[in-house]
Amino acid sequence: MVKRKVDMQAPLTSGPENRRHFIQQLLASAPLFGSLAWTSSTLAAPPFKRNERCQSVLRRLKGPMASITMPYNKDYSIDHGSLRAWVDFMCENKAPILFMTHGDSELGLLSEQEMEAVIRTVARQAGGRALVLGGTGVWWTNRTIDFINRVEDSGVDAMNVHLGSLVRNEDDIFDNLAEIDRRTELPLLISDTKYSTELMTRIAQIPKLIGDKCHEELYGYHALIRATRQYDFSILSAGQMKHFLFGYLIGSTAYLCPITPFAPQIGVEFYAALERNDFLRAREMTFEYEDGLLAITGPLGYPHCYKSLLYLTGIYKNNLMRPPRKSNAIEQLGPLKEFIHKHNMI
Repeated sequence: MVKRKVDMQAPLTSGPENRRHFIQQLLASAPLFGSLAWTSSTLAAPPFKRNERCQSVLRRLKGPMASITMPYNKDYSIDHGSLRAWVDFMCENKAPILFMTHGDSELGLLSEQEMEAVIRTVARQAGGRALVLGGTGVWWTNRTIDFINRVEDSGVDAMNVHLGSLVRNEDDIFDNLAEIDRRTELPLLISDTKYSTELMTRIAQIPKLIGDKCHEELYGYHALIRATRQYDFSILSAGQMKHFLFGYLIGSTAYLCPITPFAPQIGVEFYAALERNDFLRAREMTFEYEDGLLAITGPLGYPHCYKSLLYLTGIYKNNLMRPPRKSNAIEQLGPLKEFIHKHNMI
């Protein structure tokens, strides 16, 4: 076997040119390291294959995920017209994944009937143009199973199961997910809450459980990617380009993007840069767009700021939050509006 030598010598001085050269060396070598790591971990991997329905979703589960943010009418009912307009905006700008999350989608403030109606609206409007991942509430097992089976005919591609803190014992978590898997047909994802690597490795072997929305910090995120990749299982970053920039190099396929819900072209461009190994451009984009924007949106709250951004783009008619949450005041949005116009984000 021919061995490639990778020069990883650190720069002798700390000037900007030397730092840039070192980063270029590191990023250029990353595909090699990823290739070697993949080979060593998969040589002894047991046979494992998902059904075709799961494989179809996994093939498309790549790139920035836009969280489905709830638009409201003045009476706080869901504005399905604005929701359909947002889906069209996402699809026309090639956003690959529309994701129903517990926080950004305000599932804790929606009734079961409202959640079902949202899933049906989004899936019908997307019509196969984007991958649609629905979500459950934090419910007892039978209610979750009944809900997943009821929305199977909606056109939704997979369902994100939310257990929250209902169960903390790891065997109970696994048994609960295995039962949901046995009694439903849709591909499933989970949203972890401090699950151990050992538990995630077991979960990754449940037949129709294809991925996890990972809330771990960088190294925990990386550990879960490495532990589960031989099982055709996607560890999805719960947020931010800067985490996915490194997670992508070792096998993470998608991330919840803070920018894609209102400026999908930027999330798409960032992922395209990673796909063509232009890691320096991807890195620049995290500084150019994400860091500055998060400094402004942080004090506004989440998903409050997403709603305000969609209001500023003209897609949503207002930025209302359901009480007891308070909506961002219009006078708070000046810096946000200035930033997104300065960077041509809308």
